[in-house]
Amino acid sequence: MKRKLSEIFYFLLSLVIKLRLVFYKIKNASKPSVFVFTDSRGFDVTKLTHKYNAFSWYTKYFVKNFKTDAYVCPERTTTVYDFLDYYHNSPKKYQFVIAHIGVVDFAPRPISQNIEIIKSKKSKIIRFFGDEIYQKLIDFNGYSDEYNGEKTASTVPEFMVELIAEEFNKIENLIWVSCNAVDLEWVGNYKARPANSVMIYEKSKQMLSNLNTQTVVDLTLLSKPEIHQYTCDNVHLTKKGSRFILENLLTLIDKHYK
Repeated sequence: MKRKLSEIFYFLLSLVIKLRLVFYKIKNASKPSVFVFTDSRGFDVTKLTHKYNAFSWYTKYFVKNFKTDAYVCPERTTTVYDFLDYYHNSPKKYQFVIAHIGVVDFAPRPISQNIEIIKSKKSKIIRFFGDEIYQKLIDFNGYSDEYNGEKTASTVPEFMVELIAEEFNKIENLIWVSCNAVDLEWVGNYKARPANSVMIYEKSKQMLSNLNTQTVVDLTLLSKPEIHQYTCDNVHLTKKGSRFILENLLTLIDKHYK
């Protein structure tokens, strides 16, 4: 019964969000078109009514002020493969494209869970990178560090980062919001993350070095105190973190896309 009520609640919440998005898209029909795509960092994870909600964090600014195609964590595990798929299924005529994506991909997780995610993205991976790369991801042996009693792996191993960057470089007017480092001595309101979570930072730096665009919100520059201030758990944003992202995005937009 409880599960059924939860399903009804989220169905109604999703419907309300979709109706609000349609309303603002019609209201802003004469304004510039923009594309906003985020993983779970795009909404307030601490409140039930904000789950997958484009009106909970900085994304609401773009919904209310532009003709926006907004996708806030649209998949159970929202990855760069999903971003590429959603974008290339869109009109692709935007003043700018915001991609707040990558932490799911760069992060280590139990290898069995990782394989499950990769299999769920099979058609998308093959669409952009081919059968050989998909099989290489499936066959990836993972890392020696363990988490929850298993070896760890990630949906974007090191060999994939440059390939992802190449696809990102094909997207006109892209703004990428990178990932910050993980402070393993601080868990926030979550739990201890894998010991090799430093790879999130390392892959973000690798990605940045392969991107052609200068329009990046570079979260790798955050200090440990800033990570504690702007995230609630090393990953998801606080209210201050959302404001920080928005301010940096608006600075980039004013400089490059006005």
